[in-house]
Amino acid sequence: MTGIAGLYRNAQTHALNQKAIASYHAKSMHRRYEDCRFVVAHIDGGVTINAHDCGKMVDGNVGSGGDGPYAPTRIGSVPVLCLLDYIEQHSLEEVRLMCSRAGGFVSHFGTSNADKVHSMVEAGDRKAVLVWNAMIYQICKEIGAMSAVLCGKVDGILLTGGLVRFDDIVEGIRSRCGWIATITVYPGEMEQEELAGAVLRVLRGEGDAHPYTGEPVWKGFDF
Repeated sequence: MTGIAGLYRNAQTHALNQKAIASYHAKSMHRRYEDCRFVVAHIDGGVTINAHDCGKMVDGNVGSGGDGPYAPTRIGSVPVLCLLDYIEQHSLEEVRLMCSRAGGFVSHFGTSNADKVHSMVEAGDRKAVLVWNAMIYQICKEIGAMSAVLCGKVDGILLTGGLVRFDDIVEGIRSRCGWIATITVYPGEMEQEELAGAVLRVLRGEGDAHPYTGEPVWKGFDF
């Protein structure tokens, strides 16, 4: 729901990698993914953070839609009135590009290369330090929000994606969110493994193949 009648939040997230990491972590605990509650944060060129409630992703930020933390290429949440002022000086095409590919580090530094930005941070560049730490801060806020979605009953906070190889990002999250649940880090992605695993499950009769038509499953409320 939103505060505008007829306008609804959609779902844009790193679903494949998130579910793969959550399933893998559940197995490492000798539990079923369907019996666990996790907050999973995919932190890379875009950042998506979701609440996983007993096998289902029930909430999360719209990763490429101007929602949640900003990232190397994404603008994150921006106050609507501020964005409207910005739109007056730019085309809709420019703003759409900013939401998904030209925001975040690209907007501030002209590059999405996190290594370059982190080198600036280590060199003491004041703007780079501010932008880097504010991103970590916003990630922590979103993790807190998803923990509230799960009513605080969180079996683990799982960090994945390319940027979790930076120790200061991980430690920044631990310092603010470590009290919620144990934080486990899975650098990189497991998308290829999950794709192969899903095919094997179907071939072995352990799961069903689901047809994807491209049509939205949910088309709004009937009132």
